Amino acid sequence: MLTTTLAAERLEHRFSGPPLFSGLHLRLSSGLLAVTGRNGSGKTTLLKILAGLRRPADGSVRVERDGRQLIGAQRRLALGWAGPDLSLYGELTALENLRFFRSAAGAAESSPELLRRLAETGLGEDAARRPVEEFSTGMRQRLRLAFALLFDPPILLLDEPMAGLDVEGREVVERVVARARTRGAVVIASNDEGDFDAPEQRIELSPAGAAT
Repeated sequence: MLTTTLAAERLEHRFSGPPLFSGLHLRLSSGLLAVTGRNGSGKTTLLKILAGLRRPADGSVRVERDGRQLIGAQRRLALGWAGPDLSLYGELTALENLRFFRSAAGAAESSPELLRRLAETGLGEDAARRPVEEFSTGMRQRLRLAFALLFDPPILLLDEPMAGLDVEGREVVERVVARARTRGAVVIASNDEGDFDAPEQRIELSPAGAAT
């Protein structure tokens, strides 16, 4: 089985004033990494940098498969990211959103397969065929999780995945994370310790920007 590794070296980022974080290193190929810290400490920014959605001020991020660096489409498909600011198309149904995202990546997939993926996050066929603009906050959060899982990535990057979820929704996320961390790596950013179940690694971002 091929091993996919997420590695970061000397990461630093700032907007103005002191850095949000600096000198940050990580290497992860399996298990759960918890990214904690107060609001504004840089958790969301760090996950976007790891996902390739934002460039760091300094340092580098690599995704490797058995020692070979992945670039381009291979790198993108190896990472599944979801966060509160993931844009969904309200006029489209949940099923149409996933079909659009698959098509944008150059991959086709049948409706039954996409419906199965939605069902795994607790969105049944009735919900799958409703416009997303009618969704509750929790339903949108489940759809974001389905988006992160769309290409069966070996590395999941989840920013506040429990936000807006009821007990059933939290259980869905817990099951997804438990499965994913046995076959690859999961990074969860949250300031709620209840969102983590015995993480193998931890990064705490302090208000001053230091990582520990």
